[in-house]
Amino acid sequence: MQISPLTVHCASLCLDVVNRESFEKLTIVDIEGWQDELYAYIENRVEIVNCSDEKQRLFINSVRDEVLMILMLSKENLFAREPYWILEKMQRKIALSYNIYINNSDF
Repeated sequence: MQISPLTVHCASLCLDVVNRESFEKLTIVDIEGWQDELYAYIENRVEIVNCSDEKQRLFINSVRDEVLMILMLSKENLFAREPYWILEKMQRKIALSYNIYINNSDF
């Protein structure tokens, strides 16, 4: 599996969050409240050239939503804290989102 730098950044973020002692005290609502912060985090790490702002926004939203999903799953399922699983989920979502939103000329 080819791993992109964005995958590493997002997986590292997920692992940093779930391995904090304070993670157990967080609620799903707390995690959902990070949408804007996560969007900015991802936006600062994305370099897409020759792409409309709308396509880039959709791509970043899709990647952000995957980070949120992993964090929410990690609240109840220990498997979702497994580094390889997180890397794989993030890489697949990033590749899929890139193909849908960036490479798709019909969109």
